Amino acid sequence: MKRLTLLTLCLGFIVSLTANVSTTQAQQPGADQPKRNVGLIDMATLFKDYRKFSDMRDQLRNDIKASDEKAKSMSEQLQALQKTLKDGTYTEGTPEYQKLESQLISQSTQFEAFRKTQQRDFLRRESKIYKDVYMEVVAAVGQYASYYNYDVIIRFSRDGVDETDNAQELIQNMNRQVIWHNSKIDITDAVLKYLNQKYGPATAEAPGNPVK
Repeated sequence: MKRLTLLTLCLGFIVSLTANVSTTQAQQPGADQPKRNVGLIDMATLFKDYRKFSDMRDQLRNDIKASDEKAKSMSEQLQALQKTLKDGTYTEGTPEYQKLESQLISQSTQFEAFRKTQQRDFLRRESKIYKDVYMEVVAAVGQYASYYNYDVIIRFSRDGVDETDNAQELIQNMNRQVIWHNSKIDITDAVLKYLNQKYGPATAEAPGNPVK
Protein backbone atom coordinates (compact mmCIF):
# COMPACT_ATOMS: atom_id res chain seq x y z
CA MET A 1 0.00 0.00 0.00
CA LYS A 2 2.84 2.38 0.82
CA ARG A 3 4.59 1.48 -2.43
CA LEU A 4 1.44 2.31 -4.39
CA THR A 5 1.09 5.65 -2.62
CA LEU A 6 4.70 6.53 -3.30
CA LEU A 7 4.36 5.57 -6.96
CA THR A 8 1.20 7.66 -7.27
CA LEU A 9 2.93 10.68 -5.75
CA CYS A 10 5.87 10.33 -8.11
CA LEU A 11 3.62 10.08 -11.14
CA GLY A 12 1.68 13.11 -9.98
CA PHE A 13 4.86 15.13 -9.54
CA ILE A 14 6.08 14.18 -13.03
CA VAL A 15 2.75 15.14 -14.62
CA SER A 16 2.73 18.47 -12.74
CA LEU A 17 6.32 19.24 -13.74
CA THR A 18 5.59 18.42 -17.39
CA ALA A 19 2.54 20.68 -17.37
CA ASN A 20 4.53 23.58 -15.88
CA VAL A 21 7.28 23.21 -18.47
CA SER A 22 4.75 23.12 -21.30
CA THR A 23 3.02 26.24 -19.98
CA THR A 24 6.34 28.13 -19.70
CA GLN A 25 7.34 27.15 -23.24
CA ALA A 26 3.98 28.29 -24.56
CA GLN A 27 4.45 31.70 -22.97
CA GLN A 28 7.94 32.24 -24.38
CA PRO A 29 8.49 33.09 -28.05
CA GLY A 30 9.48 30.01 -30.01
CA ALA A 31 12.43 29.74 -32.32
CA ASP A 32 10.10 29.38 -35.30
CA GLN A 33 8.23 32.59 -34.54
CA PRO A 34 9.17 35.63 -36.69
CA LYS A 35 11.25 38.36 -35.13
CA ARG A 36 9.42 41.64 -34.77
CA ASN A 37 11.31 44.92 -35.11
CA VAL A 38 11.00 48.66 -35.41
CA GLY A 39 13.19 50.20 -38.11
CA LEU A 40 14.22 53.78 -38.83
CA ILE A 41 14.81 55.57 -42.11
CA ASP A 42 16.09 59.05 -42.93
CA MET A 43 14.00 60.15 -45.91
CA ALA A 44 15.94 63.40 -46.30
CA THR A 45 19.16 61.44 -46.80
CA LEU A 46 17.47 59.13 -49.30
CA PHE A 47 16.19 62.00 -51.42
CA LYS A 48 19.52 63.81 -51.22
CA ASP A 49 21.70 60.85 -52.19
CA TYR A 50 19.40 58.93 -54.55
CA ARG A 51 20.96 59.46 -57.99
CA LYS A 52 17.71 59.10 -59.88
CA PHE A 53 16.14 61.94 -57.90
CA SER A 54 19.21 64.13 -58.46
CA ASP A 55 19.22 63.42 -62.20
CA MET A 56 15.53 64.19 -62.52
CA ARG A 57 15.98 67.45 -60.62
CA ASP A 58 18.98 68.37 -62.78
CA GLN A 59 16.96 67.76 -65.94
CA LEU A 60 14.17 69.93 -64.59
CA ARG A 61 16.64 72.70 -63.74
CA ASN A 62 18.11 72.53 -67.26
CA ASP A 63 14.65 72.79 -68.79
CA ILE A 64 13.84 75.74 -66.55
CA LYS A 65 17.09 77.41 -67.59
CA ALA A 66 16.27 76.89 -71.29
CA SER A 67 12.78 78.27 -70.70
CA ASP A 68 14.20 81.31 -68.92
CA GLU A 69 16.54 81.97 -71.84
CA LYS A 70 13.65 81.79 -74.29
CA ALA A 71 11.57 84.09 -72.08
CA LYS A 72 14.50 86.52 -71.92
CA SER A 73 14.73 86.55 -75.72
CA MET A 74 11.01 87.19 -76.02
CA SER A 75 11.26 89.99 -73.47
CA GLU A 76 14.12 91.63 -75.38
CA GLN A 77 12.05 91.56 -78.56
CA LEU A 78 9.18 93.26 -76.74
CA GLN A 79 11.51 95.93 -75.41
CA ALA A 80 12.84 96.54 -78.91
CA LEU A 81 9.31 97.00 -80.25
CA GLN A 82 8.43 99.35 -77.41
CA LYS A 83 11.58 101.37 -78.09
CA THR A 84 10.73 101.64 -81.79
CA LEU A 85 7.24 102.90 -80.98
CA LYS A 86 8.63 105.56 -78.64
CA ASP A 87 11.67 106.77 -80.58
CA GLY A 88 9.62 108.55 -83.25
CA THR A 89 10.52 106.28 -86.14
CA TYR A 90 6.85 105.92 -86.97
CA THR A 91 4.20 108.57 -86.51
CA GLU A 92 1.38 107.59 -84.21
CA GLY A 93 -1.80 106.80 -86.16
CA THR A 94 -0.06 105.80 -89.37
CA PRO A 95 -0.56 102.27 -90.76
CA GLU A 96 3.06 101.42 -89.99
CA TYR A 97 2.67 102.53 -86.39
CA GLN A 98 -0.61 100.62 -85.96
CA LYS A 99 0.94 97.49 -87.45
CA LEU A 100 3.88 97.71 -85.02
CA GLU A 101 1.51 98.38 -82.13
CA SER A 102 -0.58 95.30 -83.01
CA GLN A 103 2.59 93.24 -83.20
CA LEU A 104 3.62 94.46 -79.77
CA ILE A 105 0.23 93.53 -78.28
CA SER A 106 0.29 90.10 -79.93
CA GLN A 107 3.80 89.28 -78.74
CA SER A 108 3.03 90.56 -75.25
CA THR A 109 0.08 88.18 -75.07
CA GLN A 110 2.23 85.30 -76.29
CA PHE A 111 4.93 86.13 -73.76
CA GLU A 112 2.50 86.12 -70.82
CA ALA A 113 0.89 82.87 -71.99
CA PHE A 114 4.31 81.24 -72.40
CA ARG A 115 5.48 82.38 -68.98
CA LYS A 116 2.36 81.15 -67.15
CA THR A 117 2.23 77.86 -69.04
CA GLN A 118 5.89 77.09 -68.33
CA GLN A 119 5.55 77.98 -64.66
CA ARG A 120 2.53 75.71 -64.28
CA ASP A 121 4.24 72.89 -66.18
CA PHE A 122 7.41 73.06 -64.10
CA LEU A 123 5.48 73.04 -60.82
CA ARG A 124 3.54 70.00 -62.01
CA ARG A 125 6.71 68.20 -63.07
CA GLU A 126 8.44 68.94 -59.78
CA SER A 127 5.47 67.58 -57.83
CA LYS A 128 5.47 64.44 -59.96
CA ILE A 129 9.20 63.91 -59.39
CA TYR A 130 8.75 64.02 -55.62
CA LYS A 131 5.68 61.79 -55.74
CA ASP A 132 7.22 59.17 -58.03
CA VAL A 133 10.46 58.96 -56.06
CA TYR A 134 8.58 58.83 -52.76
CA MET A 135 6.41 55.95 -53.97
CA GLU A 136 9.50 54.13 -55.24
CA VAL A 137 11.23 54.56 -51.88
CA VAL A 138 8.14 53.36 -49.99
CA ALA A 139 7.99 50.24 -52.19
CA ALA A 140 11.67 49.46 -51.53
CA VAL A 141 11.23 50.02 -47.80
CA GLY A 142 8.21 47.70 -47.85
CA GLN A 143 10.24 44.94 -49.52
CA TYR A 144 13.05 45.32 -47.02
CA ALA A 145 10.67 45.39 -44.04
CA SER A 146 8.78 42.33 -45.26
CA TYR A 147 11.98 40.35 -45.78
CA TYR A 148 13.28 41.07 -42.28
CA ASN A 149 9.87 40.93 -40.57
CA TYR A 150 9.77 44.54 -39.44
CA ASP A 151 6.44 45.61 -37.99
CA VAL A 152 6.92 49.31 -38.59
CA ILE A 153 9.44 51.67 -40.20
CA ILE A 154 9.57 55.14 -38.65
CA ARG A 155 10.87 58.26 -40.35
CA PHE A 156 13.61 60.05 -38.43
CA SER A 157 16.55 62.42 -38.92
CA ARG A 158 20.18 61.46 -38.48
CA ASP A 159 21.15 65.05 -37.69
CA GLY A 160 21.98 65.49 -34.04
CA VAL A 161 21.43 68.44 -31.72
CA ASP A 162 25.19 69.00 -31.56
CA GLU A 163 25.40 69.55 -35.34
CA THR A 164 23.82 73.00 -35.39
CA ASP A 165 23.89 76.26 -33.46
CA ASN A 166 20.76 77.64 -35.08
CA ALA A 167 18.10 78.18 -32.41
CA GLN A 168 15.19 77.10 -34.60
CA GLU A 169 16.96 73.96 -35.78
CA LEU A 170 17.92 73.13 -32.20
CA ILE A 171 14.30 73.32 -31.11
CA GLN A 172 13.20 71.14 -34.02
CA ASN A 173 15.85 68.53 -33.22
CA MET A 174 14.94 68.49 -29.54
CA ASN A 175 11.26 67.98 -30.39
CA ARG A 176 11.80 65.02 -32.69
CA GLN A 177 10.22 61.69 -31.78
CA VAL A 178 13.36 59.53 -31.88
CA ILE A 179 15.64 60.62 -29.04
CA TRP A 180 18.03 57.67 -29.22
CA HIS A 181 18.31 54.64 -31.43
CA ASN A 182 20.46 51.60 -32.04
CA SER A 183 22.31 52.22 -35.30
CA LYS A 184 21.54 48.65 -36.39
CA ILE A 185 17.86 49.50 -36.90
CA ASP A 186 18.66 52.38 -39.30
CA ILE A 187 17.90 50.87 -42.71
CA THR A 188 18.61 54.05 -44.70
CA ASP A 189 21.93 52.96 -46.20
CA ALA A 190 20.65 49.52 -47.21
CA VAL A 191 17.61 50.91 -49.00
CA LEU A 192 19.63 53.74 -50.59
CA LYS A 193 22.23 51.31 -51.94
CA TYR A 194 19.53 49.11 -53.43
CA LEU A 195 17.81 52.07 -55.11
CA ASN A 196 21.05 53.41 -56.60
CA GLN A 197 22.04 49.96 -57.86
CA LYS A 198 18.60 49.50 -59.37
CA TYR A 199 18.82 52.87 -61.11
CA GLY A 200 22.42 52.48 -62.25
CA PRO A 201 23.92 50.11 -64.81
CA ALA A 202 25.01 47.58 -62.18
CA THR A 203 22.76 44.63 -61.34
CA ALA A 204 20.61 45.48 -58.34
CA GLU A 205 20.39 43.29 -55.26
CA ALA A 206 17.03 42.62 -53.72
CA PRO A 207 16.25 45.01 -50.87
CA GLY A 208 15.73 42.03 -48.62
CA ASN A 209 19.34 40.97 -49.12
CA PRO A 210 21.35 44.19 -48.81
CA VAL A 211 25.09 44.48 -48.59
CA LYS A 212 26.07 44.76 -44.95
